[in-house]
Amino acid sequence: MKKRLKSTPDDLKNRGFADAHDIANLAGTVQTELYNLLVSETASVRSAAAYNIFPVEAVAVQKLLEQLVLEKCLYTKIAICAVLSKGNADTAKEMIQYIGKIGNNQHNKLAKTVSKKKSFPLPRDIVARTLSKMHVSIFPLLLEKLENCTAKEISELLDAIGFIAFYNNQLAIESTADKIIDCLCKHKDDDLIVWKVVLCLSAFSMDKSVKLLEEFSVQDGIIGEEARRSLLLIKQRENNDYYKKLIFQPF
Repeated sequence: MKKRLKSTPDDLKNRGFADAHDIANLAGTVQTELYNLLVSETASVRSAAAYNIFPVEAVAVQKLLEQLVLEKCLYTKIAICAVLSKGNADTAKEMIQYIGKIGNNQHNKLAKTVSKKKSFPLPRDIVARTLSKMHVSIFPLLLEKLENCTAKEISELLDAIGFIAFYNNQLAIESTADKIIDCLCKHKDDDLIVWKVVLCLSAFSMDKSVKLLEEFSVQDGIIGEEARRSLLLIKQRENNDYYKKLIFQPF
């Protein structure tokens, strides 16, 4: 096996890494100038500018999202998402409009193998992933959007909803499970959404979700495998005091 080469400081800079010194250099810079630096030709400057943007108000959110759409550098994407994740419900409302529309990391077809994670996997969509790290007060906004959006958006929203509910037991309630199951009924012919629902229901241990997962668990293929995995996660969580008490802390 080839030994993986360690990235040099220059490599990291080119990928947008901003160290404490880079960030401190822009401390106190007025917000309007930070917006200009957010589109700098230098990736690490874009990252440092993003980290200094505060408060995360309407104009800032729009500027950050506009750059996120265009951004190619990993560490700059991380910086932008870290700042957006500190926003409030108004921030989340704007972000939701971009769900499933940035990058191409989303699932567009069924996975070939079941997830090997022993918990709920992070959403692959960059916006869904960032929403899942925000304060739990945004959760109702995700449920509201679920009722009126495209199939692609639903697929990504289910990942965020499932992730948040899995790590915040107080949100894994019957009314939310009903919305997810209703989503399944409306899109029962869309295998991707069916699979995402089966994964999402691993966060919900009530009888109706368990019964539904049991029905899917007898199937062959990835959906049946995911249903069996979801049932196993539910059983493990019910028997694990750590998960019973777990409340996810946003970064």
